[in-house]
Amino acid sequence: MIAALVALGTLALLWLALELAVRWRIERPLATGFYGSIPREAVRAHQERHGLRAASGPGWIHLGWVANPEREHYVVERREGQGWQAVGRAGLGSFLIEGQGASGGFRVCALPHDGAAARVLGEVHAEAEPGSPPLHRPAIDGPWRSLFRPREHGRYVNDHTIYRDAGGRWRLLGITSRSDGAFDAERWFAAASSETFPPLQPMREEPPVADFGELAWAPHVIEAGGRWQLFWSPHRLHQMSSPDGIHWEDHAVTLDPPRHRFFRDAMVLEVAPGQWLLYATARGRYYSRVDLYQSFDLRHWQYIRPALRTGFGCERASPFASTESPSVVRHGGRCYLALSYNNDSFFWPGILLLLRRWPGRASYNDTRVFHSANPYDFGRYRGPRRASNQLARLEAHAAELIRHPETGAWWITTAGWPWVASLTSGEVAVAPLRWEPLPPVEDEPRARGERREAPR
Repeated sequence: MIAALVALGTLALLWLALELAVRWRIERPLATGFYGSIPREAVRAHQERHGLRAASGPGWIHLGWVANPEREHYVVERREGQGWQAVGRAGLGSFLIEGQGASGGFRVCALPHDGAAARVLGEVHAEAEPGSPPLHRPAIDGPWRSLFRPREHGRYVNDHTIYRDAGGRWRLLGITSRSDGAFDAERWFAAASSETFPPLQPMREEPPVADFGELAWAPHVIEAGGRWQLFWSPHRLHQMSSPDGIHWEDHAVTLDPPRHRFFRDAMVLEVAPGQWLLYATARGRYYSRVDLYQSFDLRHWQYIRPALRTGFGCERASPFASTESPSVVRHGGRCYLALSYNNDSFFWPGILLLLRRWPGRASYNDTRVFHSANPYDFGRYRGPRRASNQLARLEAHAAELIRHPETGAWWITTAGWPWVASLTSGEVAVAPLRWEPLPPVEDEPRARGERREAPR
């Protein structure tokens, strides 16, 4: 009996030692910060330039500003008659108000930690749209067919982006390498184009993009103000711009270091004129999450809150984050966050990944979809029995949900490393997507900011 207890204790200590060693090894080189692309000495100038901004939708208002959490905190006030009434506090540059009575005049006051006089950052009047947006569940509605696989500049495509250039052609950029899926060899993006989407034949390969001699993962492209912006990671945010979505220039690193470790798979969404959100894979102190950054000019970013948290009871809590490839789309006025839920908990998946072993290959194709009335908060996931806003599980990896602007048809893509993907053999594949109407939901009314977090 004693010998059995000693053996169990030894195994427990060995397991703990391996867990701590793996976490230390992969976390040690990853720097974290807050300001990234806004130096501390420039925060005040950015506050004066941008003031207070509002975004709104059905039953919600979001107030955003440039924050300086090391030196001040913020009080959010609402106009009441001729005066102002405090409605909440925030440590970061974000305050979300939900409920049909959310409309009104608001201002944000900065309160310095050193006791200096408070000052008003800005005032806005914002109107929440009436009603609650309908709820739909996405479902794959047909067979997969090949969309693109590189032949000249790579052997496969993993995480990718699909967009239209200035001439209306459809374009694809995606992670690749000349290996069969060595993540440390992925240093440029495979590129392809087609006249239509999805084309009858696979997309045509184009010259590769973004070869700067370092890791290039998870590209994402948006068009804003007549220029195209390309974002990618990991561990810091790279950007390039283009006048046509084809020829890229002005490479810069615009978020270095990010707010949390394991920053990767950045995706950008415009939520109001001159306001953008960046969603990224991340990990908190233990559990995985999707982080949210805010920008008012597409060049300067600040972390503002988690868009999705996971917690005790969730199936996966990888040391290097399990909430991969976040992508947000709107449908019928509601927001939907899709992500690949990969990388099992504890130390052994990381070791197996280095050996190109994936236990349970079907788990590689696990896309989770969460819903929210607003693009800022998709709730907390604590497993299937406490799934909060989880709406669907789709058999796909690194999925993109794409709406054709002319036909209104929706499509979904899947991709992945050839040595583990079970739906494809290294190519991007595409299938039709349908949205199934569900009974309406009552979105919980609340007003809150993100709790202040001490810089790490």
